[in-house]
Amino acid sequence: MAVKLPEIQRIDRSNVSAIIQAIIQDGCCIVKNFTDAETVSVVNEEVRPYIEADKPWKGDLFPPETRRCANLVGRSKTVREKWFVDPLIRTLLSKFVDKTTSNFYGETKHTYTSEAVCNIAVTFEIGPGGKAQRLHRDDKNYHVDHQDQTATGYQVGSDVEMAFLLPGVKTTYENGATLAIPGSHLWGQERAPKTEEATYAEMDVGDCWVMLGGLYHAGGSNITETEKRTVHGLFFTRGYLRQEENAYLMNAPEAVLSWTPEAQKLMGYSLSSPNIGFADFRTPIQYLQGDASDALGDFDASQEKK
Repeated sequence: MAVKLPEIQRIDRSNVSAIIQAIIQDGCCIVKNFTDAETVSVVNEEVRPYIEADKPWKGDLFPPETRRCANLVGRSKTVREKWFVDPLIRTLLSKFVDKTTSNFYGETKHTYTSEAVCNIAVTFEIGPGGKAQRLHRDDKNYHVDHQDQTATGYQVGSDVEMAFLLPGVKTTYENGATLAIPGSHLWGQERAPKTEEATYAEMDVGDCWVMLGGLYHAGGSNITETEKRTVHGLFFTRGYLRQEENAYLMNAPEAVLSWTPEAQKLMGYSLSSPNIGFADFRTPIQYLQGDASDALGDFDASQEKK
């Protein structure tokens, strides 16, 4: 018996309430008319030098046919001034990621809201022959314990991360469109994703793929001979998932490099397993040392296939 795959909802950006409802129901949707082809073309041009200069990955996190442009917000003025601050993104982050709590400060009750911040902005370009990633949840980095919500329905506020992916080219099954399992944001911790449950988020230029951090997804295989699949990604997480004191701005790199490895690690110049805290896909100390070697590989060996 053929398995009926779930469909991905495609909703115009003007229908904000329907977008929100789709994310509650499915954990994802495709926003139509998020941007225009001219803007996408400009962004593609801005990231091209960095894509061309990138090196193949030697671990399991990315196929070696993938090239990246890290620090996308810093390197693309168009991303920074148009997409990054788009009011629709702010609206969705406010609904799903921002965290508001009330506490007593003395005898006065105060309400605090921690607004989402960007945790990574990066362009991915998968070349011909690139293999699919394994299905995964992005919020694995934040050690989220997912409770089964399949019976109760989605509890808004149970995710700590949200992603927005904008295609630089039309994405198709053949060139590596994102694989996703709509509804998997409801699954508990012990349910494993299966490829046969996934469908493809094929997109036109101008679309935007939106998903919660708890949704199972993966970059698809590029089975074409000539096409490159380019996608610009903006990922956000809760603003409090960082250190209280921003020591990175207060200590000069040369001073940090003189510290003991133990002190460097305790101050956050290290990685939190599996992938939190890298700089241009290098460890913080490699980055401060100006290490420009080609040995880019997985930060945590436990991620590699056995």
